[in-house]
Amino acid sequence: MLDRDPPLLHGERLLIGAIRRLTRQSGCSGALAHFEDACGWAGPEACRMLEVFLQQLALYGRRTIAVSPPGAAALTGDERTMLDVFGCAQAEAYEAMDLRLAQLLDDTPPASLGAAACVVAETLAANGCFVEAQCWEASTTPSSTAAQWAPAAATTWPCQMARANFRRLFT
Repeated sequence: MLDRDPPLLHGERLLIGAIRRLTRQSGCSGALAHFEDACGWAGPEACRMLEVFLQQLALYGRRTIAVSPPGAAALTGDERTMLDVFGCAQAEAYEAMDLRLAQLLDDTPPASLGAAACVVAETLAANGCFVEAQCWEASTTPSSTAAQWAPAAATTWPCQMARANFRRLFT
């Protein structure tokens, strides 16, 4: 049974609403409009990256993920875990993020999944849409998936690569 959740931050409401719409395939346009309102010109790209994140979950997942219908008041455990993934990405707690991704997948997460989460989280944070997470502590060492798949350097995190690319392109 679903229990009552504390009030969500704007970034959390934005993510949950979009995740619910995208997983129910009830139209990307609603989610896209909300992301554009919250993040301006970067909103559509963040929404598309969230869609990639969900596609990666569907592709690599070994279990069914519980997602409530749009408008439901309570969060499922899997929705809380997804919020934690984005919160950990914003907090740069990558090992904690990898653990939550592994919990969602019931398998080792590919680096592409973490990278997609990081791009969404960083875009939201840059526009003042924050996500709180139950992270243990911010890590300072690369995760096994980042070390395994990072093309440039085995010690570079997916978020750090995305942030460096964003800085290079937009500063």
